[in-house]
Amino acid sequence: MESINRPFKAAIFDMDGLILDSERTVLFCWEKIGEKYGFKDIVTYGISVIGKNKKATIDEFERVYGEPGGRYEKELREIYNGLAEKGLVPLKPHALELLASMKNAGMKLAIASSSTREEVTSQMKVLGALPYFDTCVCGDQVTRSKPDPEIFLLACDALGVKPEEAIGFEDSFNGVRACKASGLYTVMVPDIIQPDDEMKGLADVILPSLKDVQDFLNLK
Repeated sequence: MESINRPFKAAIFDMDGLILDSERTVLFCWEKIGEKYGFKDIVTYGISVIGKNKKATIDEFERVYGEPGGRYEKELREIYNGLAEKGLVPLKPHALELLASMKNAGMKLAIASSSTREEVTSQMKVLGALPYFDTCVCGDQVTRSKPDPEIFLLACDALGVKPEEAIGFEDSFNGVRACKASGLYTVMVPDIIQPDDEMKGLADVILPSLKDVQDFLNLK
């Protein structure tokens, strides 16, 4: 695998499906809700809202199923948080090693996640990752959900860097679209959904794992 020698002042990470091995758990929770209330093809719906914030998730539920989605999104979070509190939503392999190597290289780090600030900070704290990040910009702090680039631009502002000075990491299609639109060097590390031709054209590079990210950036 080739590496890159371009220096970056900052790295901005999505959380779910990238640092946190959470997307399969979220789809499991949607499946439970679908079984309970009789919503058909709810896993397909769940995949379609990967990378979107709470409001966009609820709006899409209403569009697909024709009824308010707030109660179901709330129930999903209750199921998910119960699992997370038991340590059943782990970090992705090599996540802490990558974050440590970036901090050792003098890079500023941020999370740009569609999850709420409470969810982001609690999960990252429990798993020991929160101290690595200089800031977190979360879904309840933005007015426009991914694929809009707002969250990445806010993260750059919070870190005091220009988009072209930063590298962004995403696993979802909406996330890659947002990251690329913001002007960051965009790395896709796929999780559940594998890249299609659009993603291959948008992402500057696609890497199979966080260990490959460390190698790609020549970090020790």
